Amino acid sequence: MNTLKPITDRNQRILDRYADGATLQEIGAELGVTRERVRQIVVKLGGANAEASRAARQAAKDAEAGRRRDSFLDHFGEIASELAHQGFTRTESISRLAVLFPAMDVDLAEDALRESDIVFDQNNDADIFSNVALEAGVWFLLSAELRLKPDHAWAAANLSQDLLDELGTHLVEASVTREELATILARIGAAQRAALEDPTLTITGARYNELRGELLDAMGLTSAKGAKPWPPTRQTIQKRYDGWNDALASMGLATAKKGRQKGLLTFTEEDYAQSITDFIADATASGTQQTFANYDKWVKKQGAAGIRRPSPASIRNFYGAWLTALRRASRSVPA
Repeated sequence: MNTLKPITDRNQRILDRYADGATLQEIGAELGVTRERVRQIVVKLGGANAEASRAARQAAKDAEAGRRRDSFLDHFGEIASELAHQGFTRTESISRLAVLFPAMDVDLAEDALRESDIVFDQNNDADIFSNVALEAGVWFLLSAELRLKPDHAWAAANLSQDLLDELGTHLVEASVTREELATILARIGAAQRAALEDPTLTITGARYNELRGELLDAMGLTSAKGAKPWPPTRQTIQKRYDGWNDALASMGLATAKKGRQKGLLTFTEEDYAQSITDFIADATASGTQQTFANYDKWVKKQGAAGIRRPSPASIRNFYGAWLTALRRASRSVPA
């Protein structure tokens, strides 16, 4: 009576390694046998076929590439996102990071940022949008800043057909619904009407970019690969008009220096200080680093608990820099 011989530990390792995606050459080198001998053992013992092994190798490579991209974004994602919001292209952002972080892998940076959800400015954005569309972005975010209600009737009677056609085409391509498009246009109209009634209305370039970032997140445009998002960045507008105040002046708005104090529409100055103070106390108690990214996580947890706090971007806009916010708040935290 024939009995099956048990598979030796060495042969079992060969089968396991081949099934995991290792090549015949790699396995042979590990065990000190020829590539052909490894192949014979795999065939004889009914191991994984070549196609399955190749698939396993590719899956392993893809998983490793994904881990490397995630690691890069853990280190540089916040900085890259900030550069994108400031209007830098992906290439410009990578160049800036490479100068300041010489050890950074440029090829990995390109791969990680290309596959990320960060939407960077495009070199030809200024050529993509007409003047009317560029200005419409300012009107729209001004309406958000002032919390104006959409004015569909005024928009229907006063917005140019060119604007309706251009934004309609562009935003529909970016997966904005017809209802959302109508609201956007109506809010543009509301801002224009408000400016006719109040010549002091304005918006700072910093506040514009902050609101723009929040809008892109809310509309889901950060995941629209290859899209040139509207509203355009502050940098794009400044390139077209040779300056932010020049753009405002061309639209009939007051220059930004006459605007209201930044960041105080939703939260008071005390709210900003209290949020940073509370975050520092919570971070100290939990042993968490007092970083910009951790403040973002803390704000989200607070929101889930029903407590509204200024967003990280609002904090940075109000204080000018994250470290400035920490320094000022630290003076009021009891020792």
